[in-house]
Amino acid sequence: MSGSAAAAQEETLPSSARRALLLGGGVAAAAASAAVVAPQPARAAAVELGDESTLSPWGANPKGPPQPLPRGTDLPGAPRPYTEISSYHAHIYFNEDTAYRAARLRDWVIDRFRVELGEWNEGPRGPHTTPSFYFGFATEQVPTVVPWLMLNHLGLKILIHPNTDDPYADHLINALWIGDTQPVNAFRMARSATAAGGDIERIYPNTLPTVSLET
Repeated sequence: MSGSAAAAQEETLPSSARRALLLGGGVAAAAASAAVVAPQPARAAAVELGDESTLSPWGANPKGPPQPLPRGTDLPGAPRPYTEISSYHAHIYFNEDTAYRAARLRDWVIDRFRVELGEWNEGPRGPHTTPSFYFGFATEQVPTVVPWLMLNHLGLKILIHPNTDDPYADHLINALWIGDTQPVNAFRMARSATAAGGDIERIYPNTLPTVSLET
């Protein structure tokens, strides 16, 4: 081999130091690849049933017949009669962006239903944590008012609750919602209105409908 050819070959071959570095990198890469694809060691075999330390809450023989549910001691002896409800309230919630919708809904209610129309509250009041207004309606109006609100709530949140001797349960437990829900701060309400010296809240209609209800 001529001198020039040997010199050219030396220029294309890596130096001994570089060859060592490349070799080391290749070994490391291979080791990393092997670590990724290497199978994991098999898990220990499950312990035999009968070892008390491994029993689930359902016991060692879940294929057996179902166990009867325990009888609760906190259940009432009989259902409450629906006639305990003297009236209903519908609380319509809004904010500064939806107040115009609430105003339109309020006008629609005034024009169509004989109800007790409450104040327009631009801030929290009582258990209600946002601006709202309410109207009270009689029990015999439920089949009309509730479906009408279901179709005409204009995207607003509406709490409908009964008025019984338990204002706390009326607002937090036995209520229904139209649209989304939101917090109601009724935890300090009395569990018995009469025991607290009050009375079951009744409604006194103060609107005169002028528009026939759409049917």
